[in-house]
Amino acid sequence: MKGHRHQSGFVLVLVLAMLVVLGLLAGSIAAVTSRLLEQSQQRAQAMQDALDMDSTRATALYLLSTQRMTLGGLTVDNMVSGGEDGLRPVTSEEDLESWLPIGNEIGLDGRAQQGLGGARFALQDDYGLFGVNWNPPDKLEKLLAQGGLPRPVTAGALFNRLMDYQDRDNLYRLNSMEAEGYIAAGMAPPTNLPVATPMELMRVVGWKQALSFLSPAEITSTLTVEPASIINVNTAPARVLLTIDGMDAEKVARAIAFRKVQPFLSALAFSEFIGLEKSMEAPVAVYPAASGTLKLWPSHGGQVTLMHWSMTPIEDKGRPWREDYELIQSQAPATDAVAEPVRSRLFRKPVAARQ
Repeated sequence: MKGHRHQSGFVLVLVLAMLVVLGLLAGSIAAVTSRLLEQSQQRAQAMQDALDMDSTRATALYLLSTQRMTLGGLTVDNMVSGGEDGLRPVTSEEDLESWLPIGNEIGLDGRAQQGLGGARFALQDDYGLFGVNWNPPDKLEKLLAQGGLPRPVTAGALFNRLMDYQDRDNLYRLNSMEAEGYIAAGMAPPTNLPVATPMELMRVVGWKQALSFLSPAEITSTLTVEPASIINVNTAPARVLLTIDGMDAEKVARAIAFRKVQPFLSALAFSEFIGLEKSMEAPVAVYPAASGTLKLWPSHGGQVTLMHWSMTPIEDKGRPWREDYELIQSQAPATDAVAEPVRSRLFRKPVAARQ
């Protein structure tokens, strides 16, 4: 009888142990299943994000290559402004040359737009950015002074170093540096070619420190290496507007507030509204450039894909547009609160990814 009780107790302990093992195994299986499900959902979301961004990119480039620009940005339909007579359909080649804003354009001032599905995008023309190769040192000084950081060299020296980095000779400009100086400093020597992207400025001696007050995303949203010596006051960010002679923070705020309601119709209208002296010849423009950047990112945040585009409508046997470079950056907005809807039927129906 006593042995029977011992045997029963052993069986009970064994059963309990097995139940514990089975419970642990079930918990492990549930955890693995949950992790696999989460990974599957993440992969599906990544596929959908990629599809939405590629579709948005293709649609934006299609509009850039087929629609005309106005002072308000990129048009999305076949309408033209008739001034006081209102909007009407395009009926002649003269209509296609009209610069008057319509009111439903896609802004080229870097504002967030709702793309297809969960994608978001932003267009920025090059005239709205600061051309590092085409603006003189005094303009560069106005930009760099906004960082409030001490610099070992002047804006003039930085400009000279940028020129020597790109030219093919070994002659020194004032306070500049050539290949042997880079090698002695443990840096890659100059390419002796035009800088390809704004981020390449970090390879020019002195520029990384001078631009340290800007994040990589801010650098590409402020600077351009394209031939741009004028500033589009309808698309330039605050930092770039501050480089215009006579501009200060208060005038910049007024200009940005005004153009949100209506773009400036002429350089003279801008100068008179801001109150710049008429004797000053500010190199400003109001019409967008035929080149710029396109940023793409998912609506829930994540990495930003930036590409630089150039319109090439007269290129012999070529495409109507050219991609000059592409970069991947972080710091995507994590909210849709500021993304504006595009008033075009091309952006109405998202494409679902295949599972």
